[in-house]
Amino acid sequence: MKVRLNTEDIMKINFFEKLTGAEVMDCVSDDERIVFVVKEGNMGAAIGRGGENVKTAMEKFNKKVDIVEYSKDLKKFVRNIFEPLKLEDVWVKKHNGKLVVYIRVDPKLKRAVIGEGGKNINRAITIMSRLSDAKSIRVIAGFRKSRPSHGRFRKGKPIKGEVKKPKTEKETPDKAKEEENN
Repeated sequence: MKVRLNTEDIMKINFFEKLTGAEVMDCVSDDERIVFVVKEGNMGAAIGRGGENVKTAMEKFNKKVDIVEYSKDLKKFVRNIFEPLKLEDVWVKKHNGKLVVYIRVDPKLKRAVIGEGGKNINRAITIMSRLSDAKSIRVIAGFRKSRPSHGRFRKGKPIKGEVKKPKTEKETPDKAKEEENN
């Protein structure tokens, strides 16, 4: 993918590369923050010891600075874009001939993923679409439907205060012990 940069973004990238020694692939900025996308394996250098490079860049640009590590694996790249938020699942499907990235998040995190007025999700789409073939992200808030459970169990554990009754007398612990002793 070829990324078109304006003069201002090129200057930001040059400053950040000189400061950190990390190779920057892209830079996306808006009124409140700048996001640098660094090559895979350059994240540590970009952040610096104790976050000193990020702090220096924030002082220089007078904006929040985020760093995203690029990955050829689109799912991993999308996860990196949303760090430190934990996405429950990421998958890619073709819809009307276009790649669409679906992300499942805990309902409590939906507001953080989308951001005020959609700022966060729009920034994520911009970053992703500049460096991949995917041009859209769909957010699904909710939990993955699990297979129906058998009996009165949740996630393999009995519901508090209930014990599953054995079906036959042979299955009771006392009867089993009696049979072993005989």
